[in-house]
Amino acid sequence: MNRRVREFRAIFFDLDGTLVDIHGPLYNATRSAMDSLGVRPSLSREHYHESLARGDLWLGVPGHLRRDYMQLAFAYFLAEIDRTERLEVLPHVAETLAELKRRDYITAVITSRPGDPQTLVKKLAMVGLAPHLDFVITQTSISLEALDKTASLRDAAIRAGVVPAACMYVGDEPRDTMAALNAGYGAAVSVATGAVTYEQLSGNQQLRPDFVMRSMGELVALIERMRAEP
Repeated sequence: MNRRVREFRAIFFDLDGTLVDIHGPLYNATRSAMDSLGVRPSLSREHYHESLARGDLWLGVPGHLRRDYMQLAFAYFLAEIDRTERLEVLPHVAETLAELKRRDYITAVITSRPGDPQTLVKKLAMVGLAPHLDFVITQTSISLEALDKTASLRDAAIRAGVVPAACMYVGDEPRDTMAALNAGYGAAVSVATGAVTYEQLSGNQQLRPDFVMRSMGELVALIERMRAEP
């Protein structure tokens, strides 16, 4: 993505895999889905992490079961995150959000999670992130189609009163980059703390983000560097 605007006013974030850990709920969901479909052997944590590291996002699920697997894994994942009371915040997230607010950026979470955003705000408050966020946008429906956050990103820019080109979206997978592209955002940044590796994010030819970070601790310096570029 080549953008002229590098003076951002709003920095928006995905949630799972970007600000909070996704691997605990995702492992439980994928194992439950595979068990329900009779995939053997049962998924171990070691196999889960090894498969993701080598880019096998299907975790060995046979081709003829993949559609059913996707639907089941999604349903189990929603159930997992719904019953998780306390979010596990990833390293450098709290201090990065606090610094962005100190610099007067508008910040928000735009997530694929369905449900009442105020319920999520309460969970974010429990782990100290809510004070650093101006608002939270969740999805209104529970479906695989709701994973496309393009409309939510457009709504976030309107809500913030900022043109899309002055917004940045930070996520952890290619569909976050796709949504930022479709919404006309000034930059899409990926952080390799979710289910997709650094190499997969930076090597994606169709949905390559502007920048890929290894941790959220790099974001403030990245924004400064982008402002200094012509």
